Amino acid sequence: MKKCFAAIIFFAMILSTASCKNERVDTLTYAVFPYLPDTDYYQQLIESRWAELEPDIQLIRKDWDCYSDGEPEGIDVIIYDAVMQDTIIDSGWIQPIDSSAVLESDDYFQFALEGVTVKDKLYGVPVFLCGNFLIYDREYPELAKAEHITDLADESDILVMNFEDSVNRPQYIIEVIADVRGEANPSVNSGAEEIIPLIDRLVIEDHKNDTDAQVAMAYDSGIGQGYIGFSESMRFLKKRFAETDIKTISFSDKENVPRMYADAIAVTANAKGLRYKKSLELINVMSDAHVLTDLSMQDGNPQYLMLARKSPYQLLSDKFPKYKQMECLAANEMNHVILTK
Repeated sequence: MKKCFAAIIFFAMILSTASCKNERVDTLTYAVFPYLPDTDYYQQLIESRWAELEPDIQLIRKDWDCYSDGEPEGIDVIIYDAVMQDTIIDSGWIQPIDSSAVLESDDYFQFALEGVTVKDKLYGVPVFLCGNFLIYDREYPELAKAEHITDLADESDILVMNFEDSVNRPQYIIEVIADVRGEANPSVNSGAEEIIPLIDRLVIEDHKNDTDAQVAMAYDSGIGQGYIGFSESMRFLKKRFAETDIKTISFSDKENVPRMYADAIAVTANAKGLRYKKSLELINVMSDAHVLTDLSMQDGNPQYLMLARKSPYQLLSDKFPKYKQMECLAANEMNHVILTK
């Protein structure tokens, strides 16, 4: 009986080994963050680099929006915003990766890695950062000196802000609450009552319903002395770019809590075995420093994307000095990733 049982175990082991050896991955599916300036260009860079490393595995593009699309069925690798982390992880849509699988992990800003780490498990690799910055004309001393929104309380028509937008307004309210309370991720939506009316007063009426790009363009046309926006909106500036700077500002009369949205590349729960290993390889290609650097200067034009890696800023700053200011914002040791807890 024992000999029979041993034979069964041995036969099962042979089948298992044969199965592993015969496992093949011919395709991998992936979805990039749909709100990048040019997703097609990012995909071209990814696929070009991937073809050099894995010419026998075809990459298939998929569309997936972490805010609205639900479970990423049939997709191996996705990019998600860390504000959706609780929903995505609790739903079991992505799986943790070993930190040793991340190439050149020291090249990532530590706060960004911490932002996608839950209970000592790493749920992806941070790749893009963004935040609500003050982008302003340095020739106006009120904005050059301002550290708080409340410093502008007596000014009129000083900003172009997209405060009534259904996406922007909740972000700004969270910023206000965080700075009022001194918390990176406040859990209760209160404490903004005194600051919200002030921000409403700083909005130029004709532009409060514009999109972010249009607000940047309104500023560029000479309207207002500055605006609140993501760093990549600076790619729309032409006439006023030379005199424009970017900095953080407190959304209250309290100290600013530096906070960043972080987009991370993750392996979904669908990827197993060899597919999981190849998905890790794809993550490292999608977050490769050279890929991100090329993405940040499409056709020689700066895109002003804020990256979660350190090394690209050196080359980008040499070509486009504004990236030096962005590097200082990204490298702030007090930065936190915006989460919802």
